[in-house]
Amino acid sequence: MTPERFQGTVLGLNFDLWVPATLAPMLLGGSRELEDRSLRGYYVMGRLRPDVSLVQAQAELDQTMRQLADAYPETNRKLQGEVLPFWRAPRGPQRLLSSALMILQSIMLLLLLAVCGNAVNLVLARASARQREMGMRLALGAGPWHIVRLLLAENLILALLGASLGAAIAVWATDALRAVPLIGALPIKFQTGLDSGSLAFAMLLGIVCGLIVGVAPALQLARVDPQAALRSGARTAGRSGLRNALMAIEVALALVVLMAAGLFLRSFTETRDTDPGFRREGLLLAAYDLTGRNLEAPAVRDFTRRLLERLRALPGVETAAIASSVPLDIHGLPIRSFTLEGRAQSDAGPDQALSNIVTPGYFRTMGIPLRAGADFADLRDAATPPQAIVSEEFVRRYVGGAEAIGRRLQIRSTGYVIVGVARNSLNESFGERPTPVIYLAYRDRPMPRGEMHLRTRVGTELLLAPAVERIVRELDPALPVYDVRTMTEHVEKNLFLRRIPARMFVVLGPLLLLLAAIGIYAVVAYTVSHRTTEIGVRLALGATVRRVVSQILGESLRVVGAGALAGWAIAFILNLHLVRGPIYFSVFLGVPALLLVVAMVACWLPAQRATTVDPSVALRQD
Repeated sequence: MTPERFQGTVLGLNFDLWVPATLAPMLLGGSRELEDRSLRGYYVMGRLRPDVSLVQAQAELDQTMRQLADAYPETNRKLQGEVLPFWRAPRGPQRLLSSALMILQSIMLLLLLAVCGNAVNLVLARASARQREMGMRLALGAGPWHIVRLLLAENLILALLGASLGAAIAVWATDALRAVPLIGALPIKFQTGLDSGSLAFAMLLGIVCGLIVGVAPALQLARVDPQAALRSGARTAGRSGLRNALMAIEVALALVVLMAAGLFLRSFTETRDTDPGFRREGLLLAAYDLTGRNLEAPAVRDFTRRLLERLRALPGVETAAIASSVPLDIHGLPIRSFTLEGRAQSDAGPDQALSNIVTPGYFRTMGIPLRAGADFADLRDAATPPQAIVSEEFVRRYVGGAEAIGRRLQIRSTGYVIVGVARNSLNESFGERPTPVIYLAYRDRPMPRGEMHLRTRVGTELLLAPAVERIVRELDPALPVYDVRTMTEHVEKNLFLRRIPARMFVVLGPLLLLLAAIGIYAVVAYTVSHRTTEIGVRLALGATVRRVVSQILGESLRVVGAGALAGWAIAFILNLHLVRGPIYFSVFLGVPALLLVVAMVACWLPAQRATTVDPSVALRQD
């Protein structure tokens, strides 16, 4: 028995049963993966010893591959192996999560810096208001080190309280996340526990940041001239280049993070809305598995034919087909090596393409048009040679400008004639580059496992499910129908792992806007509070409220605008040279505009409030 938290090597999925690979021939209907060396359906995984590097492991693997090539030249002569860390594995959810998590970690680091800048500004404003207090302490005999120690102790207490509150929220949020059910046919489960090491590190990081934030104000107050501080009263000159610089840096960081989140969300939305190359609406999917029946190929072919005839006769079904795989499945499509007539073999390795085994009518059912040629022969046809249909990318990559129809390709010991060319479509994930695909005829390679595809009116897909189950029971009372879903639901599962970071960005964006608004408001409010006398004099001399507010807004927005311009330039350069993504004008124009509107409101509120002060009261304060 495995530990309860063990989920295997497929991140995000929860497995209840593991079986040894030696049972593959029994469970997979006569699979020859353990006998045929040309079949490569397994990945080798291992844990390196602490004293072994990836370079050493790669050298040993290269030697092993050379030995296999010498022992089995027909199947291993051009085969190579590569040692990769688990997170760089070419297949599996980690492949989809790694890039999003790297972006998320970078954004969280920038968010932490923005929060620190916000806190520094607030602490500096608070420290300036305590200059009289610190001047009195220094006048009574306290040394500069006592001032520094006092202020750092205060910051340490606040940091401890904040870190403890954050840890409590993290524990509560983790429990809440664990309680949320993830609905779907796939057993999706993420490890959401908090280990003590991670929690301690996060709290320590918060405490260290709290202490660092307090260093600059503590050093500033430790150098206060007691006589000047006592003469100036509680209020001192409020124009601080350091606070303005920090506010500009905070705005720049906030804009970079907001634009990164906006670019990710825009890219996710565009990816979700991308034409997959097939019609996902109005398509019902359901699976069956004849493995264990020990049926010969003619019997499997006959069952498939009779099943299709019954499915196509159902009211509301426009067309139906059966395939061995469904595109955009979390497990991906199988890869097959082949040789193509008229194409020389490369020394880099055999030609490969994704593959799917489908019945006649599959392309019409999926809504994938044939660019050339014709569909597969009928399942009853026993005279036509084995057939294959290839994708446009297959033709572009392996055939070039020549004619593909009529060419022969060899897969293991069977030769196939290319009878059609299908339009490119997504097969493994959204955002993938066009990939060569070979479609083989179900007639030539009958599979005990099948995915039923039924085209019907949009919105009525699941209404067909009971009739499909009834037909399968009538053909084989002991054969279950499972994984019944619409193609739209199936596609959404492929987007599930991408949607998690996207939703986190949706939460982080408003939070960061709020933090930026608080920081800007704090600096402007503090600056205005120290200009009360100036504002009172100007109002007494006849200045209008609108003019005073406009001046304060202009001064503050110049600082905000400088920070926003710097952040915009950084985001633009990163997107152009590092991410190399498209220029989304809705993000590059909309996000700065939104931040400037929020900044304008944060600046306007304290400026407007300052003009409500009675000039005579303001003049008597100092």
